[in-house]
Amino acid sequence: MARSSEYHVEIVAIGLEGQQTNLTQSDSFNASPAPSSDGRIAFVSDRGGTPDLYVMDGNGGNVQRLTTNAYVQGGAEDLEVSHVAWSPHGHTIAFDSVWGPVEPNCPQHCDGWAVSVVRSDGSGLGQIAQNVRTPAWSPNGTRLAYDSGVEVVDYDDAGSITIAKPDGSGAVQVPAPSGSTQNGPVWSPRGDEIAFAAQRPGDYPPTSVYVVRPDGTHKRRVDTGHDPTWSPDGRRIAFVYDYRLVTIDASGKRRRRLSPKGEFVVSAAWSPTGDAIAYVAGTKRDPDEYLPRNLRIETVRSDGTHVRVLAREPYLFVDEPPVWTANGRRILVSVW
Repeated sequence: MARSSEYHVEIVAIGLEGQQTNLTQSDSFNASPAPSSDGRIAFVSDRGGTPDLYVMDGNGGNVQRLTTNAYVQGGAEDLEVSHVAWSPHGHTIAFDSVWGPVEPNCPQHCDGWAVSVVRSDGSGLGQIAQNVRTPAWSPNGTRLAYDSGVEVVDYDDAGSITIAKPDGSGAVQVPAPSGSTQNGPVWSPRGDEIAFAAQRPGDYPPTSVYVVRPDGTHKRRVDTGHDPTWSPDGRRIAFVYDYRLVTIDASGKRRRRLSPKGEFVVSAAWSPTGDAIAYVAGTKRDPDEYLPRNLRIETVRSDGTHVRVLAREPYLFVDEPPVWTANGRRILVSVW
């Protein structure tokens, strides 16, 4: 989660041979990278004094600031942004933001999480929905899906999934069994289904992966797990099950483990070319701690072969999953 802070976090691109390039090179907080179809990268940075949305070329050059205090007039220092999503055609960026923490009596900025959109040149900035977060574009760019029912700043879960037009109209709400995870909903490549993770009542802390159609119908539980990511052909879903990277048919059959024994996986992303899955994993885990130690970035083929360690970095910003560039040649991560 990106926030105004004194922390130094950089966005690093990792090639499939393990080569690393620091794209931001700024003594500030830089996170939530979102690549466009043409190679540009949107991200959040507080290099200007407050966290705002920026765009840079794929090599880190030509940095442009798109927002100022994320459009809120007379803002504060504690704006947070957790998710940035670029429309498929590269014209518009959706992002969520919140002012926090809530002070006694909440003197200002009490709306909680909200989703806004802005054009890639910084024009057309506006909020489209409140009490929502983690926006995701449909493949054709005509709709957005996001977590909804987020009513307070320090409550990360949502009570439903909402699908709406980019201006927030025509909203369809899909009740979730309980709270959905902070990485939000993900569209299938054809746009005919949406996967998300949520807790079933009385099933805390395990979550389950669900799939639903964009009109809110045919919701079904696929399996226990979180952080779903679709294969490019839409036939399988990869997700994290009990710290293991697994795949399963979209119908909920043929679950298969891909990550080696002894690894503890925390997040994953399927390559747009379909031949590999990138994931963050550790090799040691304290039962009293949520995150494992000795974190690293790895890839594995979708058939479970050719596990490769691309980067060993003890200071990965693990609030975010790895992000593939559109051509499938690099993986973007945020590093302390």
